[in-house]
Amino acid sequence: MLKVIWTAIIVLWLVTPAGAVGSSDYSTPTLGVLQAANQLLQEKRYADAYQKLKYTSGAPEDDRQNLLGFSARKQGKFEIAAQHYEQALELNPRHLGALEYQGELFLELGQVKKAQANLSKLMQYCGSDCDEAKALRKAIGKALQ
Repeated sequence: MLKVIWTAIIVLWLVTPAGAVGSSDYSTPTLGVLQAANQLLQEKRYADAYQKLKYTSGAPEDDRQNLLGFSARKQGKFEIAAQHYEQALELNPRHLGALEYQGELFLELGQVKKAQANLSKLMQYCGSDCDEAKALRKAIGKALQ
């Protein structure tokens, strides 16, 4: 029985896309509902994206909260962004995108130690080579210059 359980775990590990837990890739069919908002974000239409996300249903709530936080932060609405990142991380403490973006928010607020704490979590969850850890490490480096 134990062999069957371990086999199932290994199979799931092999077929799960890297970074699937809270990654910032919103292109998979299960996350298709977020594609329109993601397109607006890529076009830097942050206010439009926020409004779209505000009324979006059917998406994973942790991902929706993360993108709401991102679009609010890019508009300079830091308190609102912080609330969305906190909600995303309450739903999924290992949400890689939320940890990265919250870390970037911390940097914008001058809270380098908090950003470094988020980087430590990212490295624990996905290693030092995942995109989210690389991006936050780079942002921290720029902030410390």
